[in-house]
Amino acid sequence: MKTFKQSLLTACLFLGAAQTAMASCLPEKIYLTRHAEKLIEKGNRDPDLSAKGQARAKRIAEMFENIKVDHLLATPYKRTQQTLMPLGKAKKLEITEYDPRKGREFVEQLKNDYCKQTLVVSGHSNTVPNMLQALGIMFEVKVGGYTFKHQPSIILSEEEFGQLFAVSFNQGKPVLEVLSSNG
Repeated sequence: MKTFKQSLLTACLFLGAAQTAMASCLPEKIYLTRHAEKLIEKGNRDPDLSAKGQARAKRIAEMFENIKVDHLLATPYKRTQQTLMPLGKAKKLEITEYDPRKGREFVEQLKNDYCKQTLVVSGHSNTVPNMLQALGIMFEVKVGGYTFKHQPSIILSEEEFGQLFAVSFNQGKPVLEVLSSNG
């Protein structure tokens, strides 16, 4: 009976450790970008990319030439899809759609479902900053002998394009690097 109890205890400890290891397996890196420049067409809520936006989309693809990418994710809008199309073509990857209205749920899905994978996500000026916050990005500001930690207050205006936010994880904590696709 003692051997059975020891075996049962060992099995429970093993399962608990396995579940903890699986829960802490985060993506290798998550790249977040706002869609490239869109055509301005009065009354069109789903415009294509402009020529400038298409050029930026190609630059983004070039930025990933020597970087492993496992998944591309974009909202259902043409501009986010078209921003990732050159990269999808280069890497032979399909673009998976996500619902931009479910930002926090989507971020949890990214953290839980893409263990050790590299993701590129195309969003919008109002969704990318929210995703960075949901990922737990913090800024440290040192003043005198004090250190203040703050959630980012990133605001992307309607005229602002080119930032590529790369989030990796160090011992489960998010680390932010900001890149530029301004060429």
